[in-house]
Amino acid sequence: MFALSEDEAVAVSETLAALLTVLPPGRDDAYRALATAVTSREVGDEQVPLLQRACALALETGKAREIGRAESERLLLGVYRRTPGGKALSAEAADVNKVLARLAGRTLTSARITARMPGRYLLNLVVDGVDVALAIEPEGLEVRHLQTG
Repeated sequence: MFALSEDEAVAVSETLAALLTVLPPGRDDAYRALATAVTSREVGDEQVPLLQRACALALETGKAREIGRAESERLLLGVYRRTPGGKALSAEAADVNKVLARLAGRTLTSARITARMPGRYLLNLVVDGVDVALAIEPEGLEVRHLQTG
């Protein structure tokens, strides 16, 4: 079970209500079932991926802030961070930060970002002979290349 606080349940309910207005009939059944579960403040494990998707969509598009201002956005972000996708994103960021921490105090020789396609970037850093390439994509962050020498 995935438990929601009362405030989180309100924020998720408002988000789902907005989402349900744009989903075509027949494609909204799972979200309607999720909305029902949210009112009880307990979402079944099988519905967590849908909850994760709804929160991510509202956060990525700015709909969370539009619907309920910054407070709703904060609440949805808290819910998202507890989902498997949110936990994975946090872990990815922690892994990248470990690599970047090893560069602290060194001299930056070059930095370049490449736009591979919309929303997908590659950041190349050379720091005292250490070459790091970081992929920055909608799905998260990843160290693509790390070379010393």
